[in-house]
Amino acid sequence: MSRLRPSNPVRATSRPSPRGGHRTRRRILAAALRLFSRDGFHGTSIRGLARSVGLTEAAIYYHFPSKRAIVEALYEQRGFMTALDELEHLPAEIPLRQQLAANAIASAQLWDENADLLRMVIVEVLRGDKAARDVHQELMERWRRGIHELLARYQGRSEIDRSIDIVEAANSWVNLMFGTFMDRLLDLGRSRRRSGFLTAELRRHTETVAQGFARHLKRRPGDGEATPGR
Repeated sequence: MSRLRPSNPVRATSRPSPRGGHRTRRRILAAALRLFSRDGFHGTSIRGLARSVGLTEAAIYYHFPSKRAIVEALYEQRGFMTALDELEHLPAEIPLRQQLAANAIASAQLWDENADLLRMVIVEVLRGDKAARDVHQELMERWRRGIHELLARYQGRSEIDRSIDIVEAANSWVNLMFGTFMDRLLDLGRSRRRSGFLTAELRRHTETVAQGFARHLKRRPGDGEATPGR
């Protein structure tokens, strides 16, 4: 993703809040993340969430019509929406290898800052929760679409060989980054250490992967190595 100006998943469907509502929304979201992480989606009721913040169930539903809306709002609050907005509008002005490296590091930083939220959502996806799965899939699709549009701009500037299938290349890049970051998240377990995710070693690894990926995108048929997505 980007802050990838060296990425915003789905738009939250919760209602805008009147005066004082922003503070109430923040309280609800903080409590929801804590309860979801501890008890899971199914184990967290709207009644229990309302009790934890001293509100009525009706007040919770006023701000968030569903648990899915709460998860979407958490992603938006944590900067994922802004990051994806930026990704979709990157101008492709710097060399491709530098842009992919910047993209990779910015994505790693976003995971670093939001490991608690990502861990919670991924656990719920693995448990089979539909709301978590739908939000996750929509975010991943937007990430892929943003990378595809970025690669298309580079291909239009002839920095990517015309024979490259950039849809498959975008899928490969997102899958590669997601797998790298998931491995790191699993390594950390439930650690809450700050800056524990984006280590110097992970930074070097992602930069090296980005540079190698960019080289493959420039490679012409017959150069002896397969191109991404082929």
